[in-house]
Amino acid sequence: MGSTIKDIAKDTNLSLATISKYLNGKNILPENKKLIEESIKKLGYKPNKTAQNLRSKKTNTICILLPFIGDYFWGFLCSIMEEYLRKYNYSTIISSYDAFSDDNTSELQFLLSKQVDGVILVPEYSGSITLPSLLLEAHIPFVCLDQELNGLSSDFVTSNNRTSAYQATKYFLENGHKIFGAIGGDLTSYTMKERISGMRDACREYNIPEDNLYIYGGDIASSADFFRNIMSMPNHPTAMLMLSYNYTLGTILTLSELGLQIPKDFSLISFDDDEIFSAFNPPITTVVQNLNEIGRQATGLLIKRINGDYELYPETKMIETKLIVRKSVANISTM
Repeated sequence: MGSTIKDIAKDTNLSLATISKYLNGKNILPENKKLIEESIKKLGYKPNKTAQNLRSKKTNTICILLPFIGDYFWGFLCSIMEEYLRKYNYSTIISSYDAFSDDNTSELQFLLSKQVDGVILVPEYSGSITLPSLLLEAHIPFVCLDQELNGLSSDFVTSNNRTSAYQATKYFLENGHKIFGAIGGDLTSYTMKERISGMRDACREYNIPEDNLYIYGGDIASSADFFRNIMSMPNHPTAMLMLSYNYTLGTILTLSELGLQIPKDFSLISFDDDEIFSAFNPPITTVVQNLNEIGRQATGLLIKRINGDYELYPETKMIETKLIVRKSVANISTM
């Protein structure tokens, strides 16, 4: 098997993004250019001519690539991005891929067969760099959403997760809650780590001990067991921040099974809004992500790259969120 740009990156200690810029004829530092050229000669690197030839014709087609399809959040965001891309005269393909595979060549071949001009990629987790590396190798521009990639510089659009979780936690604290927690999925992902960091920021500011913060990451079924266990403790939490809206419905059901009422017996804030949350009795306080702005920034960045604009690369766009206060948090300051 021939050498790849990952081999060049390892040999030169330069980022994949820098090497990709060189291979695409973009300006880089002279010393980096020399390192790359020496490494190419030493390793015998040969560009993937098949991939380059397949991409020689512009098709005005973009692929939105996700590890799963059918999720409410991503489905809504995909429709927003599709609308923006239509304004740029681009058609959209929405497809899924195996984020946990060490070999994403089949996904790459799919993209090449469709001759896509660029990709909006949702990594499953921060270590999902196999497919992004192949995209760089094939000179296919891409923008990442939600998850920042470890060890690979790329354009990245996300919500300000840390600040949003800080604001939600601060709202708990301002309403007298001193023991609370968070429930979500994979806590090792970039998004979840940022949200947990935001909660801890607020706790430090209000001198709340770390032991007062109960955090759980797992599937929805096991999170229900975790919730039942902590609620059986003498000094149980009085509030919970749901790090993903998928977990909110499960927790509301568990509260009902335990005979607990929101917010009389327990307070709740959910990440991401859904029409159903405003229809609940009581309506649920939520952290709302600006999906329209995320879609606008992601599509705009990708079109820039497709048009050869790499003057500022890579770029990170951090989109602010909004806390929508409803009636699911009780003020227990005087209790």
